Amino acid sequence: MRSLFTYSLKLLCLVAATMAYATETAELSNPSAYVDSPDPMLDVQRALDRAKSSGKLLLLVMGAQWCHDSTGLVEKFAAPEVASVLANHYETVFVDVGYFKDLRQITRRFDQPHYFATPTVMIVNANTERLINAKDMHIWGSADSVPTQQYLDYFSVYANNPSPQYVPLPDSQASVVSAFEQQNSQRLQEAYEVLVPGMKLEDRTGKAAKEFLKQWGEVRQYRTSLQQDIFRLRRQVQEAPDESLTLPQYEAFSWEQSP
Repeated sequence: MRSLFTYSLKLLCLVAATMAYATETAELSNPSAYVDSPDPMLDVQRALDRAKSSGKLLLLVMGAQWCHDSTGLVEKFAAPEVASVLANHYETVFVDVGYFKDLRQITRRFDQPHYFATPTVMIVNANTERLINAKDMHIWGSADSVPTQQYLDYFSVYANNPSPQYVPLPDSQASVVSAFEQQNSQRLQEAYEVLVPGMKLEDRTGKAAKEFLKQWGEVRQYRTSLQQDIFRLRRQVQEAPDESLTLPQYEAFSWEQSP
């Protein structure tokens, strides 16, 4: 009886060790999709060129390995049914934003003032170089919570309609909207930079300071509102170009307020 127990225990240990090795091997064979690059704009341009040559859409993902939703998106992308759609219809490029690097040169390339979330998922018609999913790209800020079936449906829809109707901003309002976007994209970048010390400290210690969490919440609320407001403004001037615009006003961040 004792020998049977000893054998069973050894077998369990062997199974556990095998599973641990398999897990470690899988992790090593699946490195992060978000890798720092010396020239991310060049990476995007090369992916755009490949998309033009292959007749596919450009799928640009801006995220970070520290971001739960960014890594969750990569995992959903690996689901066989989703991976098949992406492989057949998209040239995908991942851009590592790291500690909120200033990558506005990339987003502005496709008529977006900044990235408002991690991940930011942009679908671009390679031939026209136009962003085609601006109206609903915000959903990917919560990518890990999006069901796999929704991934499949979403990317299939755009694959089947790569050239949706494009309505440019009217000249009478385009400069107003552009000035609003540039002013607030600069403010957002400055806010991102305020968060960086707290992010690095959390990475080193595994603990998030109370002040950092407060700042994070403020920036999250601002960038979410800003993305929604920009989309609303653009739609308003497209649908009613002769109406006057009321530009949103935002409260000062806590670190901007006088003591």
